[in-house]
Amino acid sequence: MISIKNLSRTALAIIGSVFFAVLSFFSVGPKTQELPKTPEDFTPVTRFVVCSDVHFKNDNELEAKGEAAGEEYENYLKEVVVPPQRLAAAINSAYAYADNYDGYKGLDAFAVVGDFTNRGKPEQYEAFVKVCSENLREETQRIVCIGNHEYYFRRDEGDRTNASRDFEKYIGNLNNHYVINGYHFISVSYDEKVETYIKHGAWLKKELDKAVADTGDKPIFVFQHPAPFFTIYGGVKWGDPMISAILKDYPQVVDFSGHSHYPVNDPRSIWQGEFTALGDGTLAYFETELDTIAGNYPGDEKQAAQYYVVEGDKDGNLRIRAYDLITNQFFDFEYYLTGLAQKNYPYSFYNLKKHDNAPVFENGGNLAVTLNENGESILTFDGAKDNFVTESYKLTVSQGAKKVFEDNFSGHYMYLFEDDKYEVNLGKLESGKTYKVVLYALNAFAKTSKPVNFSFTAQ
Repeated sequence: MISIKNLSRTALAIIGSVFFAVLSFFSVGPKTQELPKTPEDFTPVTRFVVCSDVHFKNDNELEAKGEAAGEEYENYLKEVVVPPQRLAAAINSAYAYADNYDGYKGLDAFAVVGDFTNRGKPEQYEAFVKVCSENLREETQRIVCIGNHEYYFRRDEGDRTNASRDFEKYIGNLNNHYVINGYHFISVSYDEKVETYIKHGAWLKKELDKAVADTGDKPIFVFQHPAPFFTIYGGVKWGDPMISAILKDYPQVVDFSGHSHYPVNDPRSIWQGEFTALGDGTLAYFETELDTIAGNYPGDEKQAAQYYVVEGDKDGNLRIRAYDLITNQFFDFEYYLTGLAQKNYPYSFYNLKKHDNAPVFENGGNLAVTLNENGESILTFDGAKDNFVTESYKLTVSQGAKKVFEDNFSGHYMYLFEDDKYEVNLGKLESGKTYKVVLYALNAFAKTSKPVNFSFTAQ
C-alpha cells in the first residue's frame, strides 16, 4: 500500500491537477453573467490590505549584487525604491486612503502573504519587523504567512526546521485565526514537505468549520503563500493542489496568495469556481507565465508594487480594489463579490473570457520604421486595445520568403507609468530592400487580433 507521505509533491500535483481541473470545469458552467458593479451606497464596516513578495534584502546581499552587476546595478538603485521603503510606502498609502475615505476610516488588518524576506536571514526578519512596527498603527492587525524564501537561509545550513522557529521568534504563530468586525481571517503557513501540508491542512479545515459555524454564509478570508492549484493566473506553475482540495468545500472562502509575482490587473488574477481566489502581485519584481513565448520577465519588471484594498459591508458584500504604488493610484477596475455561499461567481475564467474580445489595433497600430544613429531600423507602434489587457505581441519581419526577424514580448499593461507604445530594434537591414512586417496582439484569454501587415523599404 502506498502512503501519501511517500508520494512526491510532483505526484501529488499531478493527481491534484487532474482532480481539480475536472472539478472546476464542471462546477461552473459556461453561461454568461453580467460583471457586477459596486452599488453607490456600498458602506464598508471593515477594511484591510493584502500584499505579497516584498523580498527584504540585507546590505551584504545588496553589496554582492552590486559588485557583480557594476554600473547596471547602480542604475537599478537609482531607478527603483528598495523593498523596505516600498513596504513603508504601501502601509502609509493605505492609511492615506482610509483616513480620507468619506465614511468608514479604519484599516483593520495588513496582510503580507509570504516571501517578506529574500532568504529568511535574521537581519532580514529584523528589518521587516522594524518597518511594520514603525508604520502600522496599534489598531491594525498584522497578518503574515511564511513563504518559500523564508526557508532558504536555514535550508542552506541543512536544517529547515529552524526556518519555522525563526518565523515564530520574529513574527509569531505559523497559523492564526482572527475575527475582525464580524469577519474571519485565517492565515496558514507550511513548508514543502508533504507531512507538513497534511498537518497544517487539517488545522485549516478545522478553523474553517469554526468560522462557518460562527458566521454561516459570510465570506471567510484565507491567506497562504502558494496559490490554490489550477485557479488564478500562476496557479498551475506556482500552485499547491492540497490547499485547493481543502477550500473546495467552502464556497464562501476568499483566498489570497502570492508566490508567482504575476500582475494583479491581469483578469486571470481573480478566479471563482468552488471558492474565490486572488493573486496578490508583488512589491518587488514582476514575473509572468510567458516563459516559452516572451520570457518570464516583462521588462521594467522591478517597477512592481501592487496591492489589494479589500472592504466588506455588514451583509458580507465585498469590494476589492487594486492599487499601484509606483504611480500612487488605483487601477481602473474593481471587483464586487456578493452571494458567495450561493456560488454567485461572475469572475469565473469562463465568464471573464466571454466578456473579452480579441484585441484591436486602432489605425492599424500606426506602424512606422525609422533609422537610428547606428543604422538600425526601429519599428514603432501603438498598443492594441482590449476589454481587459493586451498581454503580449508576436512580430515577424520577412524579406521575400526569408524571415529575418521574429520576437514575442509582453504588453505594458501592468505599468501605469508607461505609454502604451512600443519600439522594436530590427537591427541593420539591407538598404533598398522591401520588408514585410506581420504583427499580432494576444489578450489574457489567448484571443488573437487580426494581423497588421506593413511593408517598408529599408534605408
